[in-house]
Amino acid sequence: MAKLALLGGEKAFTLSTASVFPQVNEKGRARVNQIMESGNLSQDKIVGEFEERFKNYVGAKYAVCQSSGTMSIQAGLFGMGIGRGDEVIVPSYTFFLSVSPIVTLGATPVFADVDLDTQLIDPKSIEEKITPKTKAIIVVHTWGNPCDMDAIMAIAKKHNIKVLEDCSHAHGAEYKGKKIGTIGDVGCFSFQASKLMYAGEGGILVTDDEDIYFRTVSLGTYERLAGYYGFADSPAASERNPYRKYKASTLGMKLRAHPLGIAIADSMLDELDERNNIRDTNGRYFDKAISDIECIKQLKVLDGAKRLYSYHYLRYVPELNHGISLHTVLKALAAEGLIVGSCGYGRLHLEPAYTQVDDNWPLCYPDAPERNLGTLPVSEYLNTTAFMAAPRFENPNCTDVLDQYAAAYHKVFSATEELLQYEQEHAEEIAAIKAKTGNSINLVR
Repeated sequence: MAKLALLGGEKAFTLSTASVFPQVNEKGRARVNQIMESGNLSQDKIVGEFEERFKNYVGAKYAVCQSSGTMSIQAGLFGMGIGRGDEVIVPSYTFFLSVSPIVTLGATPVFADVDLDTQLIDPKSIEEKITPKTKAIIVVHTWGNPCDMDAIMAIAKKHNIKVLEDCSHAHGAEYKGKKIGTIGDVGCFSFQASKLMYAGEGGILVTDDEDIYFRTVSLGTYERLAGYYGFADSPAASERNPYRKYKASTLGMKLRAHPLGIAIADSMLDELDERNNIRDTNGRYFDKAISDIECIKQLKVLDGAKRLYSYHYLRYVPELNHGISLHTVLKALAAEGLIVGSCGYGRLHLEPAYTQVDDNWPLCYPDAPERNLGTLPVSEYLNTTAFMAAPRFENPNCTDVLDQYAAAYHKVFSATEELLQYEQEHAEEIAAIKAKTGNSINLVR
């Protein structure tokens, strides 16, 4: 067996993982230049055109671009009437910006656990968390893997509560023939730079509910209420919109998207299905190539769901590998030349930003009293065992890269004695590389 690179041997992976993220295509660059030359740097018709295209792509009646995916969640919750004293059920196993809009609206996040195999919010845990104050559920299609929407929508209907889908990882994913984002009451997508389609920053909200749409627009894209800036044909300017009376003052903030970013997102929508197919083909190939490594568990995909490889996360079971810690394994993989990382998800129910919240408002001062939100065993376990196994492989015909990646995995997971010895001799060093942020990606160098 070849000597581990961690111990001074040659790297197993010597090829390039260039183009981890796709570049802006020619159409996108041309449209950005066109907008810059026009001087329409704050408002441009590209925003309305893109909304039409995106809502038709996913199959929704209404769409509103926002300044970010986070603000699309905030606008969606506001559109559903969420406010002070309300409770919103949300997974702890997610990025914190899925949750912060709940708090900024004065509502209270109630954290639910996730399923071990899918790494998605568990319908049973949702049911256990419902109280008379529960007004909504946020589901997150983590890693591009669709949630159990049949079970979730049945719970929502039973208790007369709304459902918001956080689709930031799932542009183009499907559940039983429907695009993710169109099953709940509101679907929210991010165009941040690491997403399947991006604008640098930006987001979009979709819904079939006209009242939610009207109320959403009144929060942060107020100019549409009066039909300004190319949105005269928008339903928001209709006489039947009860929020038109706020057109001179609006109800809140400026949340509109930057047209230069939306021009980029518009160009990427042209290629989304093709790129998803490339990413998924490569992702499945790599998963199959390492499927014989017993201590690595792959994501379960529900029947009828079309998963996307937006992020390549797996689960490590140390008990099946002589108790060797995940971080020892990640350090060894990184030394072989691989892009790998630990996961920061799963601890939001333990974070002061959410334990220092009462029914009135987030308290947000250092000495604020904290409440115990209890334990979420699966979320906490995944926080220490889920890991980023690889970057997105964006290029077609890259089996040489995938094969070498898989070979590096087999090299590391065959070196049990060497890893055990290294772990014993470098305990402090291993502890120091554990995830330090709540981000999905905590790269190991």
